[in-house]
Amino acid sequence: MNGRDFTDSPTLFMEIGESSWKVLHGEAGLEMPFDRQENGRLSGPNKEHIVTRLQTFLKRQGQPGRHHAWCAIQARGVSLRRLTIPTAPKEELHRLLSLQIENEFPLAPDELAWGFRELDKGGQSSSGVPGRKTFLIAAVKKETVGDYADILAQCGLNVSFTLAALARSYVWSQSNKTGAALDIGRQHSELLCFQDGVPASVRLLAWGDESVTDSVGKSLGIDRHEAGKLLHGFDWRRSSATEKAMLIESAVRSSVPPLQALIKAHGSASRLYLTGHDSRQADLAGWLARNLDSTVEAEAAGYVSGDGRSAAILGLKQLARENGQNTLLFLQVQGGKAHVKKTPPALRKWAARAVVLLLVCISLPYAEAFFLKARLSRKLDEVKVSRGRLSLIDRELGFFRFLKKSQPPYVDATYLMANAAPPGTRFDSISMNRRGEVSLKGSMKDSQQVLQFRSKLIDSGFFSSVVVEEQTPTPDRQKLIVRMTAQWKQQAARENLKIGPSAEEMEKIKLAAKEIGVGSTPMTGAPFPAGGPLPPRVMSNPAGIPAASSPRTGGNSPASGPTATNSNPVERKE
Repeated sequence: MNGRDFTDSPTLFMEIGESSWKVLHGEAGLEMPFDRQENGRLSGPNKEHIVTRLQTFLKRQGQPGRHHAWCAIQARGVSLRRLTIPTAPKEELHRLLSLQIENEFPLAPDELAWGFRELDKGGQSSSGVPGRKTFLIAAVKKETVGDYADILAQCGLNVSFTLAALARSYVWSQSNKTGAALDIGRQHSELLCFQDGVPASVRLLAWGDESVTDSVGKSLGIDRHEAGKLLHGFDWRRSSATEKAMLIESAVRSSVPPLQALIKAHGSASRLYLTGHDSRQADLAGWLARNLDSTVEAEAAGYVSGDGRSAAILGLKQLARENGQNTLLFLQVQGGKAHVKKTPPALRKWAARAVVLLLVCISLPYAEAFFLKARLSRKLDEVKVSRGRLSLIDRELGFFRFLKKSQPPYVDATYLMANAAPPGTRFDSISMNRRGEVSLKGSMKDSQQVLQFRSKLIDSGFFSSVVVEEQTPTPDRQKLIVRMTAQWKQQAARENLKIGPSAEEMEKIKLAAKEIGVGSTPMTGAPFPAGGPLPPRVMSNPAGIPAASSPRTGGNSPASGPTATNSNPVERKE
């Protein structure tokens, strides 16, 4: 069941959609509805039902023997890409594409049903690079196509799989293949975008015929069943002037903007080709062609739908008549076997020597594996044990990251205030909460020191606002009693700030602490000399975050939640 085998012209054309399986043999058609499982695959009863009906349909045609069929599948789970590889002989082409697919796709080539088509024509490289060729690659999980292949094999069919979206594109004139093609389904629609006349991407849009039905039911206040009946008899070509017809048309128009948004989200298209699965969806496609955005030129297909007929099947049938199988991309369900050329015969002695040398080369890896088997087994056991610890490490790392991200920066704020405080400053109380609200009360020498202290806090880039709430001179007029409030910035704005002493400065502080015999402080774990200056601060703002001050009027309301408060007076001296 090789997707590249074209020994016979196809006699059957099929399309497997979201909820129906269509078959066309000559003028006889068959449509088989089915339901999918949650993973998108067919259930066992559905497979048996399809096999029985398909075998009955083939027997009714009265043509014994094995049939050759072209089958178009839906775009769910399909990835469409362009790959450029160096020019290579035909026998090496499949291997090079397999290596490139292994790099580009999350699954290995053996786990995919994939196919390719060369885009270069007339010996000219579409990539613009000499010595390289560009290919259109389509890939889907092999198990998806494998279910279809098993069903068709039971019916005695030799099948070549392709994409329905690509098959529909051949309904249109090849000279006008620019823009996008939209096929309207029951719940979803397939959008195929073209770039320079070549398919670029295929997408499944969450918009379909039922979206229009739901919009009509919601606008008229009726259920989906009644709305479907109204739309079934609705004249899409020209609506009457009755009030109900005007309401229906208005409801249908209200369902169009979501579709336009989805189309624009997947690329701008100046021209849009529209098709539908049945007569009602075909009429809806014609209505959309006349009522879509004026900036988009839309065109609807003029075919007659019915059992076994769709835009994809008509495109396949047209290609078969024109012998255009070389222009269509087929998916390979099973990889082909490599062909090995036989070497010409050689002299007997040279052949014997080559055989001996070959046996030696073959035996060396086996001998190495035999002697190193025990060592490799031990290493594999160690790797398995280490792999079991990875989950524990990941959980612990996630926990530490959560703690680091969620803990309030109390220490950083305290360090910045201590480093910005001028000589002689005395803090009577400092209060902070998790929302970043800081309130402090202390005394300073004069208003100039208050101004310098506030400026340093703002210039640090840590606080979004610093407000002096109160300045009251002491009875002896020697100092000012100051009450200030501040608000630190959000975590995203503080990530690029470097707060705290550098490693060299920390070493100097430790040496100074050892000389005077003072231990580490319980809050930061870093030693500070008693009565000495606080360590200098090294701070940079590489992100260029502006330091803004937002003065407030009014008092500071008490903050709820956990707070960090220090009511012991602290005085800085120099």
